[in-house]
Amino acid sequence: MSVSFLAPWALGLAVLAALPVVAHLSQQQPRDEVPFGAMMLLKRVVKRLRRRARLKDVMLFVMRVSAVVACVLAAAGLQILWDTDAPAVGQSGRVVVVLDTSMSMSQQDRGGSLLARARADVRRALNALPATTELGLVSYDDEAHVWTSQLRPGPEAILGMVDALEPGAGGSNLRAGLLEARRLLGGEPGEVMLFSDEAGAVQVPSAASEIARFVELGSAIVPRPIHAEPARNVAVTSATFGDGLEGGQVVVRVTNYGPDAVELPCEVVLPDGTEIPFFIDAPPLGPAESSVTVPRVAEGGVATARCEDAALPLDDAHYFHLPHVGASRVMIVDGDPGDTPTRSEVYFLERALAPWGGRRSGLRPDVVTPNGLASLDPEVHRVAVLANVSDPRPYSTRLTEFVQKGGALVIAVGDNVTADRYNMALGGLLPSRLQRPRALASMEEDPVRLALPDVKEPPFTSFSRGSRSALARVGSWRVMTVEPTSQGDTRTLLSYVGGLPALQSRNVGRGKVVLWTSTIDRGWSNMPLQAAYVPMMQDLIAWLGASGKDVAKRLQGTVGQPVTVDDEALPSTAEVFDALGRTVASRWQGSSLVFRPETPGAYRIGVPDGPTVALVAVNIGPEESDVRRGPGVAAVEAELAPELFQRADDLGMPLLWFAGCMMALSSVLARARRETAVELTQDA
Repeated sequence: MSVSFLAPWALGLAVLAALPVVAHLSQQQPRDEVPFGAMMLLKRVVKRLRRRARLKDVMLFVMRVSAVVACVLAAAGLQILWDTDAPAVGQSGRVVVVLDTSMSMSQQDRGGSLLARARADVRRALNALPATTELGLVSYDDEAHVWTSQLRPGPEAILGMVDALEPGAGGSNLRAGLLEARRLLGGEPGEVMLFSDEAGAVQVPSAASEIARFVELGSAIVPRPIHAEPARNVAVTSATFGDGLEGGQVVVRVTNYGPDAVELPCEVVLPDGTEIPFFIDAPPLGPAESSVTVPRVAEGGVATARCEDAALPLDDAHYFHLPHVGASRVMIVDGDPGDTPTRSEVYFLERALAPWGGRRSGLRPDVVTPNGLASLDPEVHRVAVLANVSDPRPYSTRLTEFVQKGGALVIAVGDNVTADRYNMALGGLLPSRLQRPRALASMEEDPVRLALPDVKEPPFTSFSRGSRSALARVGSWRVMTVEPTSQGDTRTLLSYVGGLPALQSRNVGRGKVVLWTSTIDRGWSNMPLQAAYVPMMQDLIAWLGASGKDVAKRLQGTVGQPVTVDDEALPSTAEVFDALGRTVASRWQGSSLVFRPETPGAYRIGVPDGPTVALVAVNIGPEESDVRRGPGVAAVEAELAPELFQRADDLGMPLLWFAGCMMALSSVLARARRETAVELTQDA
């Protein structure tokens, strides 16, 4: 409460308060005294009357002065200012409702979400406005959403839209919401009714400039805060993988924004679906962390750290990248073991894929004879390589099932391979039917070289940075020719100079089949002796799904914020897919692919049923998890325009009534005093 004056200059009239003083001091006393017999008795009576008169004169004096002062204050326009919670609403007849639909508004309180309470408050507030009030509706999370193109009369125009709004997973961009509200008002005065939890330390301060614009235009923001009492939330804020026991450690960190300590059941879910449960004790208003051990062998990709918290479920999970841990299983079938290890058909391939090879591929090859195909298991092996195997007919059924269930089959030919047997046993899998071997050059001559491929396409992306010429030194003296094929899913990945296919692929069921038309040893080709051999074999096997290294690019993203994927290996047909395989809206911006995730989770960038170019782990913005009440809009607006949050009571009329009463009472009191004095004199 405070005091103000509409006409402070009128306080100068306070000098009139001296008039009663002058009147009381100007009483005339007789100058000449005539003594007579009863003088002594009269003097005693007069002294007694003067004592009584002094008491009555003081009261009279106070009344007269009070009357004058009250008149002066009334003339000066005395007002009492009372602080209020919010400005008045509806006075302009133009109101925009701005509703917060960010993630924090899904906080549970009193049996429902904060947004559900806000919708009910909006209905009550609009029904209390005059029917002629023009209304508009704006909601906001990461960005503003305008639901009415212009102001409409009556609450029915927007109540249906309000009831349909639901909280999302985005942040709180209050500034964007107020900007759109100002545009709806068209720059003219009006009111904005803001329904928000005002959560976090940055939501309101970041909108201070827009609040100031409203004040400058003569408009008012009427905040209607929606709070949970007390605010509660535990968010999983980070999860990181590092070295440790077994396959490593995942450190999970949570932050408790509530006033009570809680114990949370949590789990880490690996990309292959393996669940590792644990518990975290979170102190009040503070962080806590715990670590879990990853198995020695784990698939790479996007993993999840999740804790159960009923207050705000959307930030109970944090998505993070997990590298491939341990060794992938690749079955290599040696069709020509040789009499020494170095003469084995698969000697060079085995070392190129060894777990601790020069590039530390992390692959674990299982080298077997053709009889070992009986143990081929799609749950254990990712890739099977037939290296110069003479007769696949006894294993055709198992190989077909392996590919159909998602396995990858690599076929490398050689002197033991017969076209008829392969066409008969694996004709339904081969990218092209085999014909016959063909000599391209004598062993004393230079082999026929490979034509340079498009290194932007997998599995040759490792050669895209200055090492493309290494592939040009690979050649063969002899190849297996193939029939021309009309199958639309067959691709020729590599060719020899002259056009003969060198490497073909075909998608079959959930799996893939690759045909190398030469040998993987030195029998028909110089490839094992070239620097391109190790990276080419590792990239090929990785492209087929068995890799100890991360082939895909790993990116981080935040809900509501654009994610840009810029990679030389990004094909023009690339799309964005969510964890359920659904296509996510994206756009090309130059050579980059840009998309805006609306929910947290794992996103894949690649071509349908093709290789993955990038993996994106998308999470909630950390500031949105802090549901504690931050700086309020009312505080910011009150600093800019204090008068909006004050109610003025004019005391002019009450003061005039008071002055009149004082003057009337003083008149009555003065008359009564005179009459009493006369009576006492007569009695004496």
